[in-house]
Amino acid sequence: MQTIEVSDTVYQEILSRRRGRESISKTLERELLPESRVQADIDTLDADMRRWGKGRTYTLDQVEKRLGL
Repeated sequence: MQTIEVSDTVYQEILSRRRGRESISKTLERELLPESRVQADIDTLDADMRRWGKGRTYTLDQVEKRLGL
C-alpha cells in the first residue's frame, strides 16, 4: 500500500463520501471505479438473476412434503 499526501480540503471531501465506517481506501476505490466496469458488473449480476429465476419453483406444501414435515 502506498501513502499519498493530500490537503485538508481533499481529506475532508474523501471523509464526506464514506459510507458508514468504510475505509478510506475502499472509498477511493469506489469513487474512482470506471463507470464501464460498474456497468459490466451490473450486467453480470442481471444475467445471473435471470438465470436463477428460470429454475424450478416449489410451493410450501411441496417443500414440506419432500422434507417430511
